[in-house]
Amino acid sequence: MKTRTGTTRKMLYQEIIIFWAMFVLTMLHEWIFINSLENFLKGFVFFLILYIQAQIHRFFIFNFYLGKRYIMYFFSSFAVILIGSAVLFTANLFWIQPEFFDADEFLFNFLYHFVICIISTVTIMALSLMQRYAIELQHRNRDQLLLNEMNLKFLHTQLNPHFFFNMLNNLYGVSLTEPGRTPGLIVKLSEMMRYQIENGNVAKVSLTDEIEFIRNYTDMERERIGKRSDIIFNFSESAEDISLYSISPLLLITLVENSFKHSQNNSNWFVHINIAITDDSLHLKIENSLADKNLQKPSTKVGLNNLRQRLAYLYGDRFTFHENRSELSYSTTLNIPLEKTLL
Repeated sequence: MKTRTGTTRKMLYQEIIIFWAMFVLTMLHEWIFINSLENFLKGFVFFLILYIQAQIHRFFIFNFYLGKRYIMYFFSSFAVILIGSAVLFTANLFWIQPEFFDADEFLFNFLYHFVICIISTVTIMALSLMQRYAIELQHRNRDQLLLNEMNLKFLHTQLNPHFFFNMLNNLYGVSLTEPGRTPGLIVKLSEMMRYQIENGNVAKVSLTDEIEFIRNYTDMERERIGKRSDIIFNFSESAEDISLYSISPLLLITLVENSFKHSQNNSNWFVHINIAITDDSLHLKIENSLADKNLQKPSTKVGLNNLRQRLAYLYGDRFTFHENRSELSYSTTLNIPLEKTLL
């Protein structure tokens, strides 16, 4: 909450500073005549009309340009500036500065207001684009710092090497007893290794690839454990439905890996993984059995703590993460907003 509030407050302060700086610059040549409250209000209304029509261009009309609808952008810009000029001209003519007008130069006076509206729009758009560029540059630097931190501190996102050693041993056993299954398992294992190597240093990956990575990991654990555990992986969305989303790589694997690592039980061993996508959000719930006392492995919670830090860095207050432990099971739930991939 503090992150979002701080960002909103910072943007509000910037807008206020820009507003008053533009007001002072616009009225600087008239400052000597602002010697009463009425004259100040006239100057303020004059600037406010310029500012509002420029902001309409900034927040609404400029979207046509970003969408490459250039003809619509041109005519919309012309229309908004024309309307702004008419309002400014009318306010000047009947209240702000009627003595400025000459009946013989009506067209010239209107053209003067039209040019002023163009200048104010260009000026505010320039400031807006510079601000947007600075924010984008800040985000890029933040992402790069995050990647560097991932490489140095978040080594928990790398799968345990023992997993691969165990899987290679299992593959050897399968190749002796059921050689027909060996090629498919080798492909899954190689895809997992390739995914880690290729995506360990990127900011975002396709959600489709991330889910497939989790699915392959679950299938390989099912192969390793065999019939000793009840393993369920539920994810009903199609690849087409989630192809537009992106996610930070190797974000979910910590919870999945922990569920298998700490669930070994001789009587009721299970791992249930459920993933759902609703309203542009990913919902992950994992429930697993508790390990028998003689099979329990010490947990430093480093992986979970680092995961929380990473989630906070990526999403601020826009995620929820909960743990729940009962006498027979342990569960984690994670909800994160999804970003759509830019085409």
